[in-house]
Amino acid sequence: MAIARLLAQQLARPSGIAGRVLGTLMDVANRRPLRLAVDSLAPAVGEKILDAGCGTGAAMAEILKRASCHVTGVDASETMLAAARCRLGSRVDLAEAPLEALPFEAENFDAVLALNVLYFNDGTNAMLRSLRTVLRPGGRLVAYVTDARSMADWSFTREGLHRLYDANALQAAFVDAGFASDRCTVHEVSVTRRIKGLVARAWR
Repeated sequence: MAIARLLAQQLARPSGIAGRVLGTLMDVANRRPLRLAVDSLAPAVGEKILDAGCGTGAAMAEILKRASCHVTGVDASETMLAAARCRLGSRVDLAEAPLEALPFEAENFDAVLALNVLYFNDGTNAMLRSLRTVLRPGGRLVAYVTDARSMADWSFTREGLHRLYDANALQAAFVDAGFASDRCTVHEVSVTRRIKGLVARAWR
């Protein structure tokens, strides 16, 4: 199997030794996007926050540095959850589940972070709809994706497993998932000189 295909599959659902190595590498590559996303999330003391697609727990660790919150991480990959458990222990709650079928009650969280996971949001926006459902009224969802133009030359994105976004497409996905257009903003951010990202912030 081609390397690009293997990489795309591991990014979609990391597993085994390769998944653990990839998780570590992605933590390094995503340092700036993570900081930008958590800046936009602006966690406050006492909030219930969900890290959707929590990976190794790097974003949850950053959230807990910013404020004393009740943080829950959910991921479809047991490999990533094991890494998060090793990093954070009992400081967070963890659940294994696909983001399209979250194991939480509706209107359960003050805020949701979705860092580098909306690439796997299907054409019906099931992932975003699910994330919106668990937000309380007035709650906020912050998402980061790398802009489609920056990802265009990355071979793994041509394997059919990643959905790419420009600012308009990301905004449209949020609106289709039930967020009001006037309560959703998308900003372009610089990750490196050549790589641009998008940070979306939406309120239920």
